Amino acid sequence: MYRKVSVKQYDINPASGRWVPNGEFKEGAFHQWGCQFEEFEAGPGNVTMAIVEYDDGEVKFIGVEDIKFLDR
Repeated sequence: MYRKVSVKQYDINPASGRWVPNGEFKEGAFHQWGCQFEEFEAGPGNVTMAIVEYDDGEVKFIGVEDIKFLDR
């Protein structure tokens, strides 16, 4: 059984071209933790990500700061 999570949603700010939170949340099912890499000035670094599946079947890597577990 998967754990229910709430995921913070983002939109692109047209003025800055950056992702900004839009105040909305989407529920999904947490599958497991995964790993991606991100480029920094000093070189690549590993980043822990949550693997989340939405009700429509879409699967996304989500940053740990953008999910909240709903079962507690």
